Amino acid sequence: MFIMKTTIALSLFAALALAGCGDQKQTAASAAPPEQAAPAAIAAADPLAGALDELKTLSQTPPPEGISPIEHNLWFDRQCQAIGEKALAIYTGNPSDPRRWDAVMIMRRYQPRFYKSLVPVAGPDAEPVAEFDTAAAEAWRQRAEQLETALRSATDLTAAAREELDTRDTFAKLNEAYAGLMRDKKPVDLDEIRGIFEAFFARWPDSQSGGAVSYYVSFRKGMGKDDEIETLKTFFDSPNAAVRDYARTRVGFFEKIQKPLDIAYTAIDGREVDLKKLRGKVVLIDFWATWCGPCIAELPEMKKVHAAYHDKGFEIVGISLDSERDKQKLLKFIEKESMPWPQYFDGKGWQNKFAVEYAITGIPAMFLLDQEGKVVSTNARGGKLETEVRRLLGE
Repeated sequence: MFIMKTTIALSLFAALALAGCGDQKQTAASAAPPEQAAPAAIAAADPLAGALDELKTLSQTPPPEGISPIEHNLWFDRQCQAIGEKALAIYTGNPSDPRRWDAVMIMRRYQPRFYKSLVPVAGPDAEPVAEFDTAAAEAWRQRAEQLETALRSATDLTAAAREELDTRDTFAKLNEAYAGLMRDKKPVDLDEIRGIFEAFFARWPDSQSGGAVSYYVSFRKGMGKDDEIETLKTFFDSPNAAVRDYARTRVGFFEKIQKPLDIAYTAIDGREVDLKKLRGKVVLIDFWATWCGPCIAELPEMKKVHAAYHDKGFEIVGISLDSERDKQKLLKFIEKESMPWPQYFDGKGWQNKFAVEYAITGIPAMFLLDQEGKVVSTNARGGKLETEVRRLLGE
C-alpha cells in the first residue's frame, strides 16, 4: 500500500478507501495543513463562509501527539461526531444557500462509529473490545441516508460539490474494476476504462486530477501492458490542464532517470547532501512523511539494511513531504526512530521542491541508485531492498 496525492479533497485511488472513524489509516487529505481561517471582516459580512471555513479547519485538525492507537480511534470518533454536528447545523441553517451542500460533502467523508468504550485485549494480534451507542449510530445512519437522497436530487449544488460527487462516483466504479483485476484476476476492457478516464477529464477540465493518469497506467500494468511512457504521451493533449502537466512531467521524469540524478540540498540538521559526491556508492532516495503509515512501515527494513551495508558503501537520503506545521513533529520522529540519514525538508508537503521535480504523486517513493547515480529501481521496498543493495554492492 502507498498513499497518493490528494485531488479535490480525496485520494486518487481512493474514492476507494476513505478512512472511516476509528480507522487507523491516515490519508493524504487528512494530513494536509488546515486552510487559513477567513478574515474576521469577511466572516462578519458572510457568516456562512466563516462557518464553512471553521468546518474545514475542524475536519483537518491533527490528532494530539503521543496518543495510543485506541486513544486515536476514540479521538477520531469524537472528531467525526463534531464535524457531523457542525455540518448539519450549516445545512439546516441555510436552506436556500447552495453552499450548504459543501458542508454536506465534508460531512460525508467522516463517519462516526459512536464508541461507548474501546478496551484493549492482551495479545499481539488481539482486537480491542468495542461497545457502541447503537441508538446514536442508527440515528446517524438514517440522517445520512436522507441527506444522500437529497444530495442526489439537488439542483443547486455548487461546482465544487458536483465535482467531488462525480469524482467519488467515477472512482468508485474504477476501484471496483481495479480490485476485480488485481484480486480476482478478472480482466478489464482497457478501451472502456480509458473512456471513463477521458470522459471524467473532459467533464472537469479545470480539476487538479492529473495524477489520476497513474491509475490508468496501473490498469494497463495489471493487464500485462508495460508501456507507461507511450501511454502517458497519449494524454499530452488532454482537455484537463493538470493531466497534460502530469503526463509531461512524468515522461520528463523517465528521461531524467536515464542520466545520473543530481540532487543537492542542505538537510534539516544542517548536513550538506550532494548526490554527485556520493558517486561510487549505492544510494536510496526515500520520499516519505511522518503522516504516511506505509512509509513508516518501511523503516525497520531500511534501518536494518542501512546498519548492515552502510560501511560497505550504502547510503540513504530522505526527502520529507511533511508540512511546515509538522516540522517539530518530524524532528522528534527522526530522533525517536534513530534515523541516521539526512533529511530534506522545505515544509511544502506535496509541493516539496523535489517531489514536484520528479512527479511524485504517491509515497513511499523509493529510488535506488547504482554507483553511477542512475536509478535502477523505483520499487525497492520491503525485502527487495536488501536483495538489490547486495546485488549492486557485489555481496
